[in-house]
Amino acid sequence: MPEYYLVPKKAARAIPALGRAASWLEAQLFRFLFLVLRQLSVERASSVAAAIVGLIGPHTSLARNVRGNLAVAFPDWDEQDLRRTTRGVFRQLGMATAELANMDKIWSEREQRLEFCIDPLAQAHLDAGGATVFVSAHVGAWQVTNLLSRQQNLTTTVVFAEESNPQVRDILHRLRESFGVKLLPTHAGVRPLLRELNAGNSIGLAMDTRLDTGEPLPFFGVEALTNTSAARLALRSGAALIPIRGERLRPGHFRVSIEAPIASPVPDAKLAEQAIAMTRLINEYFEKWIRAAPDHWMCLKRRWPKARAESSAPSR
Repeated sequence: MPEYYLVPKKAARAIPALGRAASWLEAQLFRFLFLVLRQLSVERASSVAAAIVGLIGPHTSLARNVRGNLAVAFPDWDEQDLRRTTRGVFRQLGMATAELANMDKIWSEREQRLEFCIDPLAQAHLDAGGATVFVSAHVGAWQVTNLLSRQQNLTTTVVFAEESNPQVRDILHRLRESFGVKLLPTHAGVRPLLRELNAGNSIGLAMDTRLDTGEPLPFFGVEALTNTSAARLALRSGAALIPIRGERLRPGHFRVSIEAPIASPVPDAKLAEQAIAMTRLINEYFEKWIRAAPDHWMCLKRRWPKARAESSAPSR
């Protein structure tokens, strides 16, 4: 998550008083926003948040990251395509914010709002009670995928990136409790995840963000440092590796799709080689989801090196 939303990070770090003031103000704005959104229906909250974030977001520093990522992923797009889709990304981000505020409402009204589409092989695995590594991307209604644990009565630990602002962190943590999963910050490492898998439980990882380390694997045909830990954990524990996707069909209505388990295409290779091969397949899933709805990709952080993104963008 961004360290600051309202002021440039460099300015906040150079002037500590500015950073403290920005952190306090951001927390109050988040608290007020979520309070308002929780008073509305899911549909109304989604429309309001989409309008607000869609208006403000394209003028923030995050918009440069979104535009750069889209330019690499869709090199044939012109400036109008990039501008329109960037605005759409922030509208969808607003909807995701409203959904987080109302996740308990979405679950309580699940008969009207949620559709679960589970591949027969995945369902057979879940029915057998096997450990699972669910892997997803920040595409569409990705947060709603966590409700699968409640729907299938699973014990799941989900890894998430903690907010830098401790007040915002507390606000969002309380809202995320409605997911019905255990939450583990990214800095906790892989050992707790491996323990969960060895106990026959499930874990959830979003794997589409940029790392400073990782394997250089193709993503939209361009190499990007890629996290292979999901595949490694599955291979080490014997758990199934299953892609899961949340789609926003319309405001307040969702489809959660659970794909068939990903098998190693090179089962006789070393673990590291198998993990790379399986992660390539994960990337292919993510590409398919993003191509189907580019404006649903919450690509707020640079996925590729800055120079690569800038060279891909059309001249203004």
